[in-house]
Amino acid sequence: MKEAIAETRRKTNPLYNNRKLKLGTFSTNLGGGCAITLHRRHAEGGLAEHADTRAAREEMEFEALVPVGRLRGFGGVTNFNGPGLKRFPGPPALARPQIFSVFATSHVPTVHPIMAAKQCTTIDHITGGRFTLNVVTGWAHKPEIEMFGIPLLEHDRATTWPRNG
Repeated sequence: MKEAIAETRRKTNPLYNNRKLKLGTFSTNLGGGCAITLHRRHAEGGLAEHADTRAAREEMEFEALVPVGRLRGFGGVTNFNGPGLKRFPGPPALARPQIFSVFATSHVPTVHPIMAAKQCTTIDHITGGRFTLNVVTGWAHKPEIEMFGIPLLEHDRATTWPRNG
């Protein structure tokens, strides 16, 4: 049984290939990507950009596309990471018809595990087995956590569910 599961993974998800080094893009789902800039040609993080770079990523045989799980931008003049495709609805849109594995990030303090599991199952079906989940216990951008009406917990306490302060 274990061997059958491993073989299915190798056939459907490029992350399970035999290469020792896996390649992918990171943070291309949000405005600015990884660069806080006012440059006129900054990344906007939308579907059109992904379509424009699809051929290059496929030609280089990247195994993954890893979007950032940002819940809101940083505001200010650049509103860094504000616009773009968000964590769970974004991956299916980015995955079709591309050939790499697509990630989504689930922040434990803000997404109930059952809800995350159901969303992940749907995305995995849509992507034909090319979905991977990045589980994060949280991150210290207080305004994002405050959107949920919960306090930003210390790292060691952020992994508990249910959230009872």
